[in-house]
Amino acid sequence: MSVNSEIYLIGLAILIFLIITFLFIRKVSNDGNLKVKIEKVQDSSDLNISDEPHKNQQSFDFDINKSKEQELVILNLISMDRSMFDMDQLFGFLSNYGAKTVNNYFAFYQDNKIEKFRVINALKPGTFEDETKSFAIAVVSDLNVVDDPLNTVKQMIEFSINFAEKFYATLCDQDRTPITKQMISHIESRAQDIARLKQLNISDEEN
Repeated sequence: MSVNSEIYLIGLAILIFLIITFLFIRKVSNDGNLKVKIEKVQDSSDLNISDEPHKNQQSFDFDINKSKEQELVILNLISMDRSMFDMDQLFGFLSNYGAKTVNNYFAFYQDNKIEKFRVINALKPGTFEDETKSFAIAVVSDLNVVDDPLNTVKQMIEFSINFAEKFYATLCDQDRTPITKQMISHIESRAQDIARLKQLNISDEEN
């Protein structure tokens, strides 16, 4: 009788182990999107983050030709523990990365002096003043302006990942949701589509 009980217990333990293993494998297979530095991010209403990038695209004056519709890409970098970034380190990092100070934000330029993307304070009012304190920045570009939209997106993501590692920040999309590889692929695909349209427009103008 004791032997039978032990067999039953062993069989039950094996069954439970197999069930747990199955559930774990199914969860991993269903969640194929590897997240980069995933941390729970508070609701934007609690963070006092500026809504201007979403409510008013014209607040970003990238385009020389005002008749063009903007195609904005916005990445957010938010301190994991909501501690304020060290502004001296932040300014030094951006300067070493080649950013130029323009109207109290930082900008990166193409060789032809057209702005590729900018780094702004994601907290209101969106600028970096002498006494600025912030735990969130936004990286913004208008893909309709740049010469190479796909390469610009890749540079923005590379910059954002390096910043996230340096300042222990969470890389998020424009809705402040922690970004995934799938989201990055979507942004890059969008950039490729914009590049094709730009090339078609150039061909039409030449003809």
